[in-house]
Amino acid sequence: MLNLIKKYPLLSCLIIAVILRLLATVYSKGFMAHDDHFETVRVAYDGIQKGLLNDEKLMIWNDDTPEIIGRSPLYVLFLFSMMKIQESVGIYSLDSMMYLIRFIHALLSLLIVYYGYKYVLYATESRNSALLAGLILSGHFLMPYLAVRNLIEMVSADLLMPSIFLAHRGAAEKNGRMLVMAGILAGLAWMIRFSTCLAVVPIPFIIWYLQKSVRPALYFCGGVFLMLLFSASLDVFYLGSFGRSTINILGSFIGGSPTLPQPFYMYLPLVFGILIPPFSIYFLILSFRREVISGHLVLASAILFFFISHSLIANKQERFLIPIFPLLIVLGVIGLNVWLKNGKWSARNRNIFKYSAAFAVGLNLILLPLFTFNYAHKGMVEPFVFLSEQGDVNSVLIDRTERRRFMALCYAGYDRPKDIILDNWAELDTLSADSALLNSINYFIIYTDNHPDYHADSLSRIFGSLGQVFHSTPSTVDYILHFLNPRHNHTNEAWVYRRMDQSDLLIEGD
Repeated sequence: MLNLIKKYPLLSCLIIAVILRLLATVYSKGFMAHDDHFETVRVAYDGIQKGLLNDEKLMIWNDDTPEIIGRSPLYVLFLFSMMKIQESVGIYSLDSMMYLIRFIHALLSLLIVYYGYKYVLYATESRNSALLAGLILSGHFLMPYLAVRNLIEMVSADLLMPSIFLAHRGAAEKNGRMLVMAGILAGLAWMIRFSTCLAVVPIPFIIWYLQKSVRPALYFCGGVFLMLLFSASLDVFYLGSFGRSTINILGSFIGGSPTLPQPFYMYLPLVFGILIPPFSIYFLILSFRREVISGHLVLASAILFFFISHSLIANKQERFLIPIFPLLIVLGVIGLNVWLKNGKWSARNRNIFKYSAAFAVGLNLILLPLFTFNYAHKGMVEPFVFLSEQGDVNSVLIDRTERRRFMALCYAGYDRPKDIILDNWAELDTLSADSALLNSINYFIIYTDNHPDYHADSLSRIFGSLGQVFHSTPSTVDYILHFLNPRHNHTNEAWVYRRMDQSDLLIEGD
């Protein structure tokens, strides 16, 4: 096996990547973050159900008007087109649609593996180093999981990696076509995730510096400009004015208050942790030695400008670093190659490095299946998938009186039943006054960590006898996170009850 991997390193990396991503396609359901569903999949699926455009022929985006949308419509249109194709062949369930969508995203993520390998091979002329980069990009414990998510940060990363490779090689070989293509891919990544521009902005200046000529930089800028022009023109058709999404996102950066303010140093320990210490200490320190940076100014400048800029912006979330995470791996492997090739290290240092690398591999192999098979936010999705499979659902009351949650309601089906959300018990009095609505409710979803019977008893005083028909248990990762920090990480369990009619009661009595 090892001989085959060494003989066909790129093919081996791609096969490993495909296998892991296919497993994630099937088993890694749900969503990771709010934007992973509510600003992407939900918008597209609502477009399938109710129509993509409003009466003014502009895009419907949840409850936002087109004038305030701060995202390019491109990615939502991409999802919408995949859903529309499946609808045309009789697939209407969102849960079923998501298998193809995750699969397409898994294939797209192979660009990271392929061009990451190619970059290291081109830079080091070492098949072993390229193999190492390919294996990490294929099998880092987060990569298969992220590959099938609907995060614009991840889709942007898929496009940024080949862009950086083509920019680096195009600058080195004075190849104008490569630089134009690099610019197009960089502009596309910028369209998908606006803040990716912070990785793109320094690149033309570095190309100019390396070539001592402005023309190669203009080739790259020309490619970027074509995509920005396309993005701004797309806004005309779907948001009502030229460049509307870009103007809106710039306005939010300038005038908006941070959603999740965090200290400036937050991203540094995050990167060290994800790359698994103490190996990550070697990996990152070696990445930014002068001899490594000087030979890879395009790659290093994209990483540093993006990282420093995001560290200075008050609004921080872990997923914001995803666009440069694969780039960090590539630069780290190149740094390791330079360090190992120079050979100026003691036996003690060699042993520390060897054991830290073995620990990182071992821990990664433990974490890899946990994330690859992770049904993220299972309780927010699975009850609605269950309801979509029932033929007698009229209306659903969702009891979230213990804790407010973002629920993926559109998984309830193409012709979704009416949802009534209960945030506090006082709302039951208002509900009781509407007899028609009260009588239509025949299913209940209860969100609680410990007391489903208490909630069911309270509801049964108004709705009569209720029977439990489904229980959504926590995913493994949800349970582990709850165990580590029960105060802030909840199990996200959900119970589904059905209103029992007279025939049900007779059967139970028998």
